[in-house]
Amino acid sequence: MKHTILSQFDAKMLEETIVRYGRIVTFDQLKQIFKSKYSVGETKNRVSALAKTGWLVRIKKGLYVIITDLGSLAVNDISLYVIAGALNRNSYISFENALQYHGMFDQMLTTVGAVTSERARKYIFKDAEIRFFKIKRKLYFGFVQERADIGLVNIACKEKVILDILYFRSNAYYAGLVWEKLKEYKSEFDFDLLKNYAGKFNLDVIRQIGFFLDRLGVDTGDLAKLIKGKSSYSRMTKDAGDFNSKWRIYFDRSLIR
Repeated sequence: MKHTILSQFDAKMLEETIVRYGRIVTFDQLKQIFKSKYSVGETKNRVSALAKTGWLVRIKKGLYVIITDLGSLAVNDISLYVIAGALNRNSYISFENALQYHGMFDQMLTTVGAVTSERARKYIFKDAEIRFFKIKRKLYFGFVQERADIGLVNIACKEKVILDILYFRSNAYYAGLVWEKLKEYKSEFDFDLLKNYAGKFNLDVIRQIGFFLDRLGVDTGDLAKLIKGKSSYSRMTKDAGDFNSKWRIYFDRSLIR
């Protein structure tokens, strides 16, 4: 991509935009700043020119990142988590990405997984995929706002990450991942909070959490009360063949060694 030096006016306008709105901005916000010199039509042309020369990077239609470092005109300094938050402000980062944020996952990730109370969507930004999974409004909780490189980002707490994984991703790999993280980082989880959160989910999630916590020696009496008298059963994975009568769940014994 060819890059050019900013004109003095454009540099001043972009600086003013950052001061007023931050580095992720909408076209309407740019229009408010540039209107002192340009008409709406001229602003569209100028924004297009700034995007072509690399000073603005398009996230989606009408939404841009302002690039500030002349020596590295790229988005490498901008967290994809912040980009995800800009794409959907009613969302939070979860799954392996949040585990990685909490220091519990060290593999390289090329996808950002987020949970939203709005509709599920998928975006491609540069070479990364950003996916939003829709959750019921009553389950849209359990995250905190953290400061990232150029703004704030919502990150699921580790207890909510565990539940989100079980809720959205019911297969052997993820059941094994949950068990591995609960066991390996047992001292770092707030199990009272985990049980409190789990009680708001469906029976499938409650049963899985109860099953795992029993094996960790955590008291599960409060969770057991939530499934008392329920004649249905759940499956941890599609091919699970072992049955636990307390939680009425089929599980795969090889996952909990």
